[in-house]
Amino acid sequence: MSQILVAFYLLLMLGAGWRLFGMSWSRVAKAGAGILLVCPLPMLFLLPALIHPERPLADILRGLGLAILACGTLCLLGGMAVAWVRARRV
Repeated sequence: MSQILVAFYLLLMLGAGWRLFGMSWSRVAKAGAGILLVCPLPMLFLLPALIHPERPLADILRGLGLAILACGTLCLLGGMAVAWVRARRV
């Protein structure tokens, strides 16, 4: 079940990046919206690990949160790249 949720999150970020690039917002607004889209799920893992680093699984939570943050960012940027290539092709 957890693998399905992670895959769904990454596909959601890919689609969000694609749709976000298609909007006629400024780059600052797109970057802010992208940060707000990517950060909530990794923060569920990072915040407990950063608040209580002495707990036994804090290092695993921190690593998992950073990995999800990096993968979500890459998927969002990948969606933006797909939209950019598609817009240039037309």
